[in-house]
Amino acid sequence: MTPGRRPFHFDARVEHASLLLVEGIEDARFFTAIAHRLNRTDLQIVTVGGKDNFRPFLASTLSKSDNFSRLRRLGIVRDADRSPQGTLQSLQGALVHAGFPAPSQAWTPKQAGHLTVSLAILPDSSSPGNLEDLCLRSIENSSEHTCVEQYVECRVNVGEQIASNRLAKSRVHTYLAVGRDSVEPGLRLGEAAEAGVWNWNAPAFQPIIDFLSNL
Repeated sequence: MTPGRRPFHFDARVEHASLLLVEGIEDARFFTAIAHRLNRTDLQIVTVGGKDNFRPFLASTLSKSDNFSRLRRLGIVRDADRSPQGTLQSLQGALVHAGFPAPSQAWTPKQAGHLTVSLAILPDSSSPGNLEDLCLRSIENSSEHTCVEQYVECRVNVGEQIASNRLAKSRVHTYLAVGRDSVEPGLRLGEAAEAGVWNWNAPAFQPIIDFLSNL
């Protein structure tokens, strides 16, 4: 692993005062790349293994982990999928069940005792979608984005059936399929973040960069 990058597993031990929980491995790679850019070597990033695992992870794993008392800032990032409000309510319920502070809305921290909890629901907490949608927003004014849209439209026109909830992932995979300069073609989303493909200066990324900066 590249020096300065945090591991993606959780060994039942809180390593730092700041902890970020994400859904899967590619999410962990993506946010680790941002943390590396911010020089946040003090931020522990952990994947819970899927959106349905936040509740058991918070209640049965994190709350009983070694050094839990040292935790001061907990961040959670989840895709909105079809329902931003439903996702928020699901995370709030998981936090309450585990005895943690539950923010009333995404992007607004809630503190109780020694712990402050912050939630980020992607792409923006009010729109359905996911991390892929956020990445697409970062390139939406580029010529590459036009090429991606033309390719996807072509596939649909020849009879390809692409489920609406898979469109963003299909577009991101199309964008990454060709590669560029020294970057290998066909990288996954998180691998692309590690390789420096995504433009972190794009306005679309600023809210999530601020989120990580404040953890």
